[in-house]
Amino acid sequence: MHLIGSLCSLSNTNISATLLALALAAGTAMAQTATAPPSTAIPEFAMPAWVDQQISETKTRFDAWRGSDEVVVFPIVTDIHAARPLFANPPDFRDTKYHVLFARRAAQAFQADFLAELGDIGFDRDLKWQPSNKADAELRLESQRNLFKDFALPVLFCMGNHDNGRANGALCSKLRLTPEQYGAMFNGMTIKKGVPLVTSSGNDYGYYDVPGKNCRVFFLNSSDASEAGFSVPQVQFLADNLRLPPDTCAVVLQHRCIHPTIGKWRGNKPGSIKNGELAIKVLVAFRAGEKGEAEGVQWDFTGNRNCSLAGSISGDSHFNNQALYHDIHFIITQGYGTVSAKDLPDNVDYVTPVDRSKSMLVDVVAIKPAQRDMMFFRIGAGGPERDRAFQF
Repeated sequence: MHLIGSLCSLSNTNISATLLALALAAGTAMAQTATAPPSTAIPEFAMPAWVDQQISETKTRFDAWRGSDEVVVFPIVTDIHAARPLFANPPDFRDTKYHVLFARRAAQAFQADFLAELGDIGFDRDLKWQPSNKADAELRLESQRNLFKDFALPVLFCMGNHDNGRANGALCSKLRLTPEQYGAMFNGMTIKKGVPLVTSSGNDYGYYDVPGKNCRVFFLNSSDASEAGFSVPQVQFLADNLRLPPDTCAVVLQHRCIHPTIGKWRGNKPGSIKNGELAIKVLVAFRAGEKGEAEGVQWDFTGNRNCSLAGSISGDSHFNNQALYHDIHFIITQGYGTVSAKDLPDNVDYVTPVDRSKSMLVDVVAIKPAQRDMMFFRIGAGGPERDRAFQF
């Protein structure tokens, strides 16, 4: 029977009910099949249950370790290398941009003091690993800022070696970023929210004093002197600002590991980044409470009282590793980058494969300054076996 004939055989009440049912069915069908165009705006979506489950499992371990002690807490996001300029809608959780939102959710669940972004966001390359064009790079950077612009907690950004536009070897994106442009774009966003960061003139490196917790967190730019290196003024900034109030704990964040060997891929020559050994000299002198100078940098830590250094924390290598060197903890977190079998060095920890549609890969750092204890708690891939404990 035709639809009109069917309606004519019904009462007015039944006609209205039938029309409403048909309209609702049509609307439901459209909602199920329609896809919004990709955008730099974050789409509304239901948080996957596996995200909250993995966060909750990790927080249970954290709570048991923490007890009633005062703790400085921050999740680390690093090496997302997210080449897609836009957010798909409906979302594709293999896109690591979404994992930044998952890390934000973890920060809130852990009542974190801040979130650390250690670089290599991925605007430099397209999905075929070729240098990105200018339009796509600009859209990708807008998407990245949108991940943080409405986030309530402070975010400390460390520029990665790909965040200047370097794609593959000598090949670069059509859009390049100077350290000052990167600093204004990201740490400048944190400052505009009223967070009292102390930074370089370009905002690409600086420090943050965690309110009420006797902890100073440095976020350095390991690419402000060539593709991998510290400028002398940055090392002097570190030395000047490691003169700390009594009983203060310091922690140093940067993208590239400055230890001479533990961050290297197979076949890479040993050695630190440019002026990395100079920065290590400063850290060694800080721990010893010494005064000195080298290569144009001067320091004097003789006035420090009961100060400590939790460690030097980095991403970049795409695997997990750590070493105690000159009594300083150098720690690498895997993050979302990958390493081919031919490039993976021996004797490192590398979690693979990682199904990003079902798993996070975020380390939550927790520091007890008074007890001089530090933990890395793994959310997602690798699970509790990747938790790591340090004393400093």
